[in-house]
Formats: sequence, structure tokens, C-alpha cells
Amino acid sequence: MFVGKILLCGLIVLGYLYFSLPNVESLRHVSYQEPLEILTRDGELIESFGKVHRIPVKIEDIPTHQIQAVLVTEDQRFYEHPGIDLVGIGRALKSLLSTGEKRQGASTITMQVARNFFLGREKTYMRKINEVLLALAIERSISKDEILELYFNKIYFGHRAYGIAAAARNYFAKTLDEMTIAEMAMLAGLPKSPSRNNPIDNLPYATARRNLILKKMLDKGVIDEPTYESACQEEVVLRTIDEVTELSDSGRYVADLARQTVVSTWGEQAYEMGLRVYTTIDSAKQIAAMRAVRLGLDTYDKKEGWQRLAQRENIAHLEPGSKAWNRALRRNHVGSQKMAAMVVDQGFGYVTVQREESEACDLVKVQDQCWLDREWCRQHGGKLHVNALALVAGDVVLVQEEEEQLRLTQIPRAQGALVALGSQTAEVEALVGGYAFSRSHFNRATQAYRQPGSAIKPLIYSAALDNGYTMATKVNDAPIVIEDMHGENDLWRPKNVDHQFKGPIRLRQALIQSRNLVSIRLADDLGVGLVTDYYERFGLDRTKQPQGLSISLGAGVVTPLQLAHAFTVFPNQGRLEPVKWIQRIETKAGEILCDEETLRTAEHKMLPLETNEPREVVSPETAYMISSGLRDVIRYGTGRAANVMRRGDLHGKTGTSNDQADAWFSGFNPDLVTSVWVGHDDVGSQKLKGMGSKVALPIWVAFMGEALDKNERQLEAPDNIVRLRINRETGLPVTKDLSNSMFELFEKNNTPQVVTVKNQSVQIDEEISWRDEIF
Repeated sequence: MFVGKILLCGLIVLGYLYFSLPNVESLRHVSYQEPLEILTRDGELIESFGKVHRIPVKIEDIPTHQIQAVLVTEDQRFYEHPGIDLVGIGRALKSLLSTGEKRQGASTITMQVARNFFLGREKTYMRKINEVLLALAIERSISKDEILELYFNKIYFGHRAYGIAAAARNYFAKTLDEMTIAEMAMLAGLPKSPSRNNPIDNLPYATARRNLILKKMLDKGVIDEPTYESACQEEVVLRTIDEVTELSDSGRYVADLARQTVVSTWGEQAYEMGLRVYTTIDSAKQIAAMRAVRLGLDTYDKKEGWQRLAQRENIAHLEPGSKAWNRALRRNHVGSQKMAAMVVDQGFGYVTVQREESEACDLVKVQDQCWLDREWCRQHGGKLHVNALALVAGDVVLVQEEEEQLRLTQIPRAQGALVALGSQTAEVEALVGGYAFSRSHFNRATQAYRQPGSAIKPLIYSAALDNGYTMATKVNDAPIVIEDMHGENDLWRPKNVDHQFKGPIRLRQALIQSRNLVSIRLADDLGVGLVTDYYERFGLDRTKQPQGLSISLGAGVVTPLQLAHAFTVFPNQGRLEPVKWIQRIETKAGEILCDEETLRTAEHKMLPLETNEPREVVSPETAYMISSGLRDVIRYGTGRAANVMRRGDLHGKTGTSNDQADAWFSGFNPDLVTSVWVGHDDVGSQKLKGMGSKVALPIWVAFMGEALDKNERQLEAPDNIVRLRINRETGLPVTKDLSNSMFELFEKNNTPQVVTVKNQSVQIDEEISWRDEIF
């Protein structure tokens, strides 16, 4: 009687619990948390943001061997039991009675689904009872395949990977259909203990567990003996920086810009909505941009010499090969080339270092009694020995493999930025905000306001052409003395870079040779107010420009994005389009999230100056004539180093700030506008060892050489452009005495006055007085 009452009470409790269970029918309409994904316009993933990395898949898209590997590991009788495995429960009870310990055992896949969707992970009897009841209810409501699909999409596989598809990408950079049987077995071993079993943190243990699962698959007849033997011998190839993260590594600055844009409009929930943000970035151009910036900064850095860092990270207290030791090295890697290593020993003529996952120590050998690249050694009298490096055992250093030889390297002290925009669209096709996002999240491409130096001069020349000047107008390149309006000095005596003066010189020549005194005289004649207005029309911040003649020499400040944006005016026939970096945003269902207006409003919140309404800045004729002058800058002037590309459709301008703290090159062809900046973050702390033509231009050339189509394409001349032969000395048209003449471009309504040459007159449609004042 007493036992019967207990059983009755138990049934009542179980009945209450059963009918109090959550509605398992909700599993038919599960909405998974998915990360915010930032992609290139060609659909390549740059980076995902959010606590959960998940790629939901249908059960029919999961390979049969993957399903079988999980079943032999987690639930061998899955298709036979009703949600609970009585054999497994009996085994768990036996263990409990023999040990007296509560252990999580006998959990079927259905019970794990119940726990992951409805319950917590606390180890209590009540939770276990609820888990069992939920499992029974789930099995009555949905099919076995639906349960498996829920399991494979929900379960945690370690390293922020939720679901089997995310795990495949996370560990092997593969889709499910690309996985080998050995890799499937390794993933099947992760859910039991993701932190202990994962191959990134514990490769030996993960490999041993993989082989154990392969043996189970063999015993169950899932695979045959040859397949088993081959899979056990298969080398574990985890995802590598070279194969997987080069785009992610190179695109993290633009990915962060896109992330901020989305979150500023849709809030923190954007991290869980599964949004797919397609940027305007071209994946190949983005990779080429980062390669060019790093190569350029590495090359330049050798001029500045080896850094004797006072506070280098030291991990001598960590055991080599341990998780903490590996993590310490991993967080110091930079891209795919510069790998962190720990100094193990040093002596006369050698330094021994140990890298991650390297059993033996690698020897950094001496070359010509030089520890580093020869360019570095020149900074130390050609010899840089161990004592000069100031290294001690345990120091974390960077090494790079060159020509099968391991060499010490370092992070450059100088920084750089590169922005590439579509010439007609102003869409961001590549953006690099610094040497390494992992070392600094400051986006120099959009946030660093620096002096552009002579790179600003095409904007002043545009104002001049719009206001009566021509490319043949002569302006005096002669010394000038100006009273200092700020009181710091009595007089301002600006000079040209070469400290020479050419006298009266045509504007085209002045632009090619970047004559400072000509720019100053143009600003003086046009007026500082008008020049400032033009800067603003070109998209620059007028509040960051000086209200004096130094505005003509780039004494104000701009960002690399703003300068690249301004230069789009020239190949775009005088028109300035708003900068765009997001093409579209899709929901996880593949639907477009918002219309074009909402998207542009979101971008405008981030960079209001660069995303203003489109406008006409200068006439198409002015834009074409300035472009012609900038083509000659590359042909004959300060940009001559770009001729190595052997192209006739390149235009550009160098720039170096007055204190040589900033080096620039901005240039374009009809399809792409690119600006490059190089300098130190600490403004004014150190002069660059070179001008824009030596420091920034090589980066521009390296990038454009990879980014441009092989076929040249010339800018189309507007209808109102005329081509006249002029005398090089006077800038006036000539007809017969051609000994010192050249062709020049003019706007049809602004050509030089008719002149007589050997009793012959040059007839033109309309006579305009030639501006011959040399002031």
C-alpha cells in the first residue's frame, strides 16, 4: 500500500512535469543565433562578428560519413530508441552505485537537443528528469532526421564554432562536402569536450581521439580496413593563415568600418541576426593592397634600422609547447609571413629560437656578419651582432622565412594607409588602415588627419583653370617674402624643395615639377577664401585648412580617404560622387534588409563629409586638363618611378609635408583612384627618410600593378577641349617656327590671344586676352 502511494505520487509528479514542459513544437521553427558577416562584393568572407559562429545546414547537406561518425561516438542506438537509451541508463546507474558520483552519462542525441534548446547544463536530478521527459516529447513531435539536423546546427564544437558547418570552416577551412573521413572523425570527437579535444589547443589528444572514433566506425562496418588505415595515417592539416585568413587579415580595417556602420543603425542585435553585409571591396584588390602596404613599409623600415625595444614581451616563465605558450606566440603573429618565436639561446654568431608547433629550435644564421637584412646592417656600420640586438632568453621576436633561411624581422615603426576607389562610382574597392589591425585598430585611412603637402596642388590648379588660367599661363617661380600673421616669426620665406627658382614658368611645368612658389602665387591671386571653397567642393573639411597662403602647400590636414575621394573628380569629368563601402545587406533568409536610401544614411552617420550628395566640382574641361598635367607628372616629373609599370594611362601627384613627417602619392587611371600615405603615428616625432616619391609611390606602384586591368584605357576628352601648338617660352600659339614648340590643351573659350609669327596670324574662333601678368 505504501509503495503504491509512492508510485502514485511519482506518477503525479511526472505527469505534472510532463505537461509543464516547454512546447517542443517550437523546434519546427527554430531561429538560430548567427553572426554578422562582412563579405566582399564577390561573396568572399572577410570577417564575422558575434559570440556565435554558426552556418545552419540541412540534414541532407551533411555527409553520411559525418553523421555516422557522430552516431558511433554519441549515440549508437539513435535510430532504435524512443529518445532515451535504457541500456545507457542502466550503465550510468551502475556507475553511480559503484562510485557514488553523479556523472553525466547515457545522454542520447535527443536528450542533448532537449538540453541545448530548453535546459541549462547544471548537473541535478531534476534537470535530468526534465531532460528525459523532453526527449520523449521531442521524439513524439518530430522525426529522427529533424532531431539530427537540430543537433548538428546547435552543438558547440569549440573555438566559437556552433554547428558542424562552422566547425568545418573553423578548423579546416572547408565546406562539409570537402571534408575527409579523418577530418569528419576529428570533428565527431569535439562535442564531448570541446576545450580538451580540439586540435588547435591539443593536437595529440585530438588525433588520438580521432583514431579511436575511426576504429569504432571500422567495427560498426561504416568504413573498411583500407579506409581506416589511410585515415589514421592522414596528417592533420588545420587551417593556415596563408590559405584562410589572408583576406581576413588584409580586410579587417574595412570589415570593422562596415561593422560599425551596421551596428550604428541596427544596434547590438545585429551581432545575432545573421546579417550578411556585402561591401564594395574587391577581394583580389584588397589582398594586393595589404601586400603592397606591408612590403613598402618593410622595405622602408630597413632605413630606420633595428629597434632595440626596451619592453619586448618575455615568456620565459611559460613552458614551451604549452597552451599558454602557444597562445602567447599566436597573438604576436602578423599576417602569414611574420611568425612569432621565442629566443631560446644566443651566442657569438647565432641566435636560437623556437616557434609554435616546432620541436627543434631554428637557427637564425649569420650572413656577412649581419643578423638582419643588409639594409638594416648599413644603419649599424654593416655589423649587427647579438649584443646589439639586446635580446635575452624568453623574448618574443618575429621571424620570416626568406629563400629557405629563417631571418629576424620586426614590425615597422612607420605606418601606412591605402585607399582605392572606383573612378566613376567612388566605391571603396580596397582599404588598408595600417600595418596590422591586430596591433592597432586605429583606421588611418579614415581617421588620420595628416598634411598632404604637394599632393593638394591639383586642387589649387583646378581652381586656377576654372578662373581664367590655362595650362600655358606663365607664373613667376621666384622668391617671395610674406609677413607671418601668427607672430611666431617676422617673415615667411617659402622655398622649393630643390631650393632653386625657375622664374616665369608655365602651369603645366610648375605642376610637373611641383613648384611651391607658383602654388603660393596662385593662392594669393585667387584668394585664400576661394581656394578654401574649392577644397570644400572637393570633399575636404574646410575647418581643418589654414586661413593663409600656406593652404597652397598642403599645410592643412586631410585623411587618405578624403584625398583619394578628391582625386576621383579628375577621371570622373569634374563630378564628385559620395563614397560608398556597403553594396547591400541581406538577412539570413537572403532577403534585402533595407533600401538604398537607408543604406546611404547609415554610411553618412559614419563619415558625413565623404558621403554628401553628388555634385559638380569643376568643369569636365578643367578635370581633363588637370588629368593631362598629372599624366605628365608621371611621365616627366616627381612621379617618374611609376613608369616602371610601362603604362600610358597613369596620372598622379606626389606629396611630402613641410616637416617631412608625411609622404603621399595619389593617382589614378580611368578605372581606379588610389591614395597612399606613409608616416609615424606620433605626429612630428620623427622625420621620414625619404620623400613621397621614394616612400609612398613604391607602394602605389606595387598595388596598381596588381589591381589594374592589363589593357590601357585613356580618358575621353570633352568636346570643348582644343589642342593648339604653342611656343614653350611664351605659352602663345605658333604656326611656322616650330623649333621650340609643343601642343597644349585649352578650353575652347579660353585660348591664348592671336599672335603673329613671321607675318602669319593664327586664326581662332574668339580672341581672348592672354593673362600675361607675372606677379
